[in-house]
Amino acid sequence: MRVIQAIDVRWYNACADFAVAQALALQRAGHDVLLMADPGSPPANKAREMGLNLNEKVYFSSINIIGSLLRFNKIIKEFKPDIIMAHRGESHLLGALAGRINGVPLVRFRGDVRKPRPDVFSRWLNEKLTAGIAVSTGKLKNIYEASYNLNGVPVDVIYPGIDLARFSSTKPKPELKRKFGIEPHEFVIGIVGRLSPVKGHRFFLEAVSKVIAEVPGIRIVIAGEDAQIRKEDILRSAENLGIEKITMPGTVPDVEELVAIFDIGVVSSIGSEMICRVLLEYYAAGIAAVATSINQIEEIVSLSGAGLLVPPGNPAAMADAIKKLALDEELRKTHGEKAQKWMETRGSLEYLGRTTEIFLERVLNG
Repeated sequence: MRVIQAIDVRWYNACADFAVAQALALQRAGHDVLLMADPGSPPANKAREMGLNLNEKVYFSSINIIGSLLRFNKIIKEFKPDIIMAHRGESHLLGALAGRINGVPLVRFRGDVRKPRPDVFSRWLNEKLTAGIAVSTGKLKNIYEASYNLNGVPVDVIYPGIDLARFSSTKPKPELKRKFGIEPHEFVIGIVGRLSPVKGHRFFLEAVSKVIAEVPGIRIVIAGEDAQIRKEDILRSAENLGIEKITMPGTVPDVEELVAIFDIGVVSSIGSEMICRVLLEYYAAGIAAVATSINQIEEIVSLSGAGLLVPPGNPAAMADAIKKLALDEELRKTHGEKAQKWMETRGSLEYLGRTTEIFLERVLNG
């Protein structure tokens, strides 16, 4: 199968990561994949780094829609794809129009927390110019099917997958702990994500403050780049809550080494997470997780049976879940094993490639 994957994002977020991973998964499955991205964008740079077949000749956000359409049309004529997969609104429109001109079907992947729009233009695009729709959650699948008259257009859920080989060769835990300035005996509770209110750091800190008196030797790790919140803000909040042992390494290139030192991994987000990379990284490392019951997180935890779900924005419930795992080593082990089993069966890059392949073939075969 020859596939064009189009990802028009000006930063490297979960949607961009999913598109690049999906392109790699299809390539590893033996398909010819061309990944299209805005010139010089972070997704383009990542695709280049991973050795993907890359095209940066279309700037999807350009106001010159005719020029972009002509360039997309030329790329289709040169690459001769069997199908086009668009991951954002601009590439959806351009890909659908160029595909229609050349007789190539387009499918849309959507992992956006915003609901699909019900206006006339969106109906025309999704009902008339789109051959299939893939989404990141079952809830979003239901919303799509209720929003549009799709007349048999397939709507499938495709969960993300990651390269498990990255997590199979990490160094011994005590050695990794020392690398991050942590003593081997310390009990590590960690969170990974940009420093933004939507990631719920405030509630994570409040939860930990309720646990430290009952669980000895806790060290918390908060990794991620400054965004709407700065590192200094987090440290000040931790100090005000009586949390003394805190490590903040910023952005960590080899996240598999960081999560390998966690005894408990936490996702404390209060929104977003339509595609949740970090939960899968905890799972791949065999780490017991505490996660908020929102969007894709809730679905994967429920389906896998790995980890404890808590309501978003509820530090008391999060504290109870953390304490439950912290005081029961066997329970942590059980959840870690369930997490790794999910990754082996449904969370690998290979599984992502197979599910995408099945979806695309379903569309092509009518």
